[in-house]
Amino acid sequence: MCEGVPQIARAERAGRRLLVAAALLSLSVGGVARLWADDPYPVIKSLTNDDVLYRQLEDDVALYYERIQNNKPPPPLGIFAYRTRKGDDLYGIAAQVNLPYEAIATANHLAHPEAFPPGTRLLIPNMPGLFIPVTPETELDYLMTAWRTKTGDAGQFVSLIEGGGSTKFYFVPGARFHALERAYFLNVLFRFPLPKAVVTSRFGMRIDPFTHQLAFHSGIDLAAPWGTDVYAARGGEVAEVGRDFTYGNYIILDHSGGYQTVYGHLSSILVRLHERVTSGMIIGKVGSSGLSTGPHLHFEIRLRGRPEDPALLLPMDGR
Repeated sequence: MCEGVPQIARAERAGRRLLVAAALLSLSVGGVARLWADDPYPVIKSLTNDDVLYRQLEDDVALYYERIQNNKPPPPLGIFAYRTRKGDDLYGIAAQVNLPYEAIATANHLAHPEAFPPGTRLLIPNMPGLFIPVTPETELDYLMTAWRTKTGDAGQFVSLIEGGGSTKFYFVPGARFHALERAYFLNVLFRFPLPKAVVTSRFGMRIDPFTHQLAFHSGIDLAAPWGTDVYAARGGEVAEVGRDFTYGNYIILDHSGGYQTVYGHLSSILVRLHERVTSGMIIGKVGSSGLSTGPHLHFEIRLRGRPEDPALLLPMDGR
């Protein structure tokens, strides 16, 4: 009797596929070849068993896991669309369709988790995996491209239709984020470099407090009492320590992935050149050395030598 259970399950899945095909055919007879007037993919209207396409997606995902468990090739890649409802978020949707959040995030080119206004169109694949843009645009794209090029993961080229155009991806079935990719996506790549501080100057163009001219500020200024502990924002190696006319006493740390962090205007430096540091290790003390209007930390994040906005990579907690 137990031997018949898989056969019954397969029969139910086959029957469900026929129902989906019939539904698509009946819509095309009326002159509408899609389940949503402006969408080329079958649109799941509700993530519940009342929706035949949702049940089809469930079956497809289950079939993928079944085939992988039995060391068989994965089934063909399929794409569904879904219009979000009030309260939907990436993790909740991923849990409802039994997929890792990375599969949905990369299919929709999301660089970070985000809330979805009702009616947002999402593409949902029928199996886990990573969609890596053939033409990288965001830093997450570059991270994924660099890692997959290094590991040589097997995949396939696919084009996904988005916003009236199409984007070409390299799809790697079953792949998950590497630790660095996950940290970047979850916005936990760096920790805050002070126990507590007030942001007094942000990244970007500003009026320079000394020249009173418009100038680019390559980091953020964090006001804190003199002598406050300065933490390494991430593990790495001390690339430079020294004194500069502008930065005063400063430290530069090298991190994996081509990142550097810069700590300026310190009152004291507590690390040595080439020393290995861990995230949260005390590396210096807040001061006002160099061109400074008072005790604060000038903090920068650089990627391959280019300054990045730290507010996008730090847990700012409303600062």
